[in-house]
Amino acid sequence: MRRGSKADEIMTLVFLLLATATIVCFFISSVDRSVTLSIGGIAVVIRLIQYALRYFN
Repeated sequence: MRRGSKADEIMTLVFLLLATATIVCFFISSVDRSVTLSIGGIAVVIRLIQYALRYFN
């Protein structure tokens, strides 16, 4: 995956949406913390996959 490609942009957008959702869930007291950590974990995994795809291509 090259930087600036369509797939790279989509993965960046998904990461940013999940990171924003994590921040929102963190400040909403009615949301269980495991949900917040799960969303944040998925965001981190997506970012790591994106970096790995950039490195190996």
